[in-house]
Amino acid sequence: MLLLVACFGSVLVLLEITTRAQDDLQRQREEQALQGAVRSLALGVLRDLQDYAKWDDAVRHISMGLQPAWVDDNVVAYLGRIQGYEHIFILNDRDRTIYSFNQPDPAPFAAHERLGPAFARSIGQVRKMPRSGSPIQAGFSRTGNSVVSYATAAIVPLTPKITVPADKPTHMLVIAHAIDERVLGRITQELRLSNVRLSLVQPDPASASIALQGTDGTPVGWLEWTPHKPGTRLLEQVAPAIVVLGLLSLAAAVLILQNGSRAIEAIRQSELRARHHADHDSLTGLPNRRALLSRISTHLAVGDDLVLLFMDLDGFKDANDVYGHAAGDLLLKEAAARIRRIAKGELVARAGGDEFAVLLTCDMAGQAGSICESIIQSFQAPFVIGSYRVILGISIGCADAEDVGAEGQDELMRRADVAMYAAKGDGKNCTRRYATSLDEGHLLRMKLERDLQASIARKELYVCYQPIVAADTAEVVGVEALVRWRHPEHGDVPPDVFIPIAELSGLINAVGRQVLYQACLAMRETALELAVNISPVQFWDHNLLEDVRHALQETKFPPERLELEITESLLLRRPDKAAQVINRLRELGIRIALDDFGAGYASIGYLQRLKLDRIKIDKAFIAPLSNDARSREMMLSMVALASAFDAQVTAEGIETAEQARIARAAGCTRMQGWYFGRPATGQDLCASLDALAQAHPCPSVGLS
Repeated sequence: MLLLVACFGSVLVLLEITTRAQDDLQRQREEQALQGAVRSLALGVLRDLQDYAKWDDAVRHISMGLQPAWVDDNVVAYLGRIQGYEHIFILNDRDRTIYSFNQPDPAPFAAHERLGPAFARSIGQVRKMPRSGSPIQAGFSRTGNSVVSYATAAIVPLTPKITVPADKPTHMLVIAHAIDERVLGRITQELRLSNVRLSLVQPDPASASIALQGTDGTPVGWLEWTPHKPGTRLLEQVAPAIVVLGLLSLAAAVLILQNGSRAIEAIRQSELRARHHADHDSLTGLPNRRALLSRISTHLAVGDDLVLLFMDLDGFKDANDVYGHAAGDLLLKEAAARIRRIAKGELVARAGGDEFAVLLTCDMAGQAGSICESIIQSFQAPFVIGSYRVILGISIGCADAEDVGAEGQDELMRRADVAMYAAKGDGKNCTRRYATSLDEGHLLRMKLERDLQASIARKELYVCYQPIVAADTAEVVGVEALVRWRHPEHGDVPPDVFIPIAELSGLINAVGRQVLYQACLAMRETALELAVNISPVQFWDHNLLEDVRHALQETKFPPERLELEITESLLLRRPDKAAQVINRLRELGIRIALDDFGAGYASIGYLQRLKLDRIKIDKAFIAPLSNDARSREMMLSMVALASAFDAQVTAEGIETAEQARIARAAGCTRMQGWYFGRPATGQDLCASLDALAQAHPCPSVGLS
């Protein structure tokens, strides 16, 4: 059997090598021919335009005063009606479109809009060319979903009979036609290729394609085709006979061995599957926690040097909630693949959920630091899941097996886990090495998590309110609700400490519900507007709409006085889905504000797509207002942008009268900050409303 397999296998391998060589050679020939056709296409457009641009009559009838009738009779008659160019433009000395073959009254930038950015660059390059030669350039450009072949040339005299002042910019003549089915069909027929087609996205490297490049070398599109495969056709003709002969030869031998080996193989495969499933994760194919502990125990028993890297994906839970579990599974698979590439053959395991581990032994244990850095660096590239690009980080805890003992696998896992949580506490996406001092912080964090859960159950969280004033009167017209937690042992715990704990432990939705209910109940009898922050996790929770509706109904708080504040970062992940959530919330009668505007990934695109009632300018733009003219200009721009989308503007972080004056003069309708009052309980705030209005009268107008 081995001899038969070797003989027929050698024949098939030889056929395969020959087939690939023939197919590759044919593909290279076709690629060269297609590249030549593309060059000829651009050269043909250039030649068609050249004689019409370098022409005394063109200077007389275009540059010295545009005569559309002359252009129709002498330029369009041939280039447009005979040569078939769909686009013929004339640009004046300021690059404005003054004539269009297809538009009687073209817009000033009609040519730019139709022919795209590559064409716009060509205009500048042509204007730099000497007029004594042939100032002309041809190329390809993309606009929207089409690619065009164009040529643009300066209209200059052919003879000394006509002169154009050297300091006066020339008019430009432009022709173009789309790379459409007609052009592609002609290329297909002339080169005898198969299915030449235009692609606007970069094809797979394995497919046959060439790039259509702009004048700066940037691809604007690709031509794909289906290459002929003479080798494959030959193989298809010969292979069946060889395969049939081989099968007949092997059939006799297989029948002899089949009955005896079938039962044995079935038992062996069953045993292998059982072992594999017991020790491996079914999703990623990696060893599981059980296999990891077993491997650690084996190495500890013989005294090997060990370093355990324990890691958790930063942002995975949010991504899993936003994009769905199917996308989450793909993220875990890709994350596992990236870690394995860095681990260089060392054991990589999935410890559970979005947690992974790498066990480094012997010489590799000394490279733990560089391996950690490489893993973190590999996560800088976004994960491409369908049409989404997801950014994840990774926090790594590093622990060595020193002093853990021969049975210390659980202790080593605990140390690495403690170090990993320390890395998360240091800002995530970093590495921490275990030290005994970390145990105290880890135990404190776990205790705070348990105490926070108990405080939520006992409704011990309370809300403070920061005043929001009208910019024109300095009257308190609203408040922002801010959650606070007074720990029975540690006193007031800062929000930037317990909020991340709530997010990591899944308690943030319960915190958000309590804050919304308490704030609505406390402010119901006042006339003040109420602003409440919504965390990204809470925003994507499918129960958010019902939670808000329930709070409004239970407290009887007027929905028109409630404003929910969301952050920019959550809008970028799935803007269409975010728009749906926002629209359903607005149907309840409440308003939506964009918090910390400009501090993250501010985009005009989502302002156009989403219906936002207010933007809140981040305090980072407010602090330098008094002594930075650029900050004042930026504030004016942001206010103007918000006004264009019918959104009100609130300036956050006001700490001085000068900042308040500038913010009001810039057009902000609301102001907020310590200058107007620090966060206080609802009772204290209501008692001090009159004092706040008297202490901070409306600042005089003037932006300097």
